[in-house]
Amino acid sequence: MAKRRSRTSKLIKTKKVQPKLEAAFTCPFCNHDKSVSCTLDKKLKVGEAQCGVCKESYATTIHHLTEPIDIYSEWVDECEMINESEELRVDDHRPTEPIGIYTEWVDECEEVNESEKLRDDTRPSKKRRSVTDFWDDQVASL
Repeated sequence: MAKRRSRTSKLIKTKKVQPKLEAAFTCPFCNHDKSVSCTLDKKLKVGEAQCGVCKESYATTIHHLTEPIDIYSEWVDECEMINESEELRVDDHRPTEPIGIYTEWVDECEEVNESEKLRDDTRPSKKRRSVTDFWDDQVASL
């Protein structure tokens, strides 16, 4: 008897399903989850991200490879850059010297003040006379 031939099963190639990227994001201003939606107008080459709660929006130019996540991440980067520049403007008014140098300067000032007090103590002092003593001297001279 002859052996039966086994059927070779054909391997079916399955396409790996790529996960879909999110289309709704968290607003950088009001922090509402899934409130920012992005729209792409490829004819005008404009992409816009807008929050449905606080109505903040951001628009930018796009190209054929741009996705909604690109617009959102660009918006967040722009917000961070503006916040950093505002922090730099606020920091311009702060002293640039470390605190250690400042405390040394205060100590030097205190030493100078102490040495001036010592000098004042060694000078001969003029005695202040009271008003009654002055009048007594005036009456005695008459």
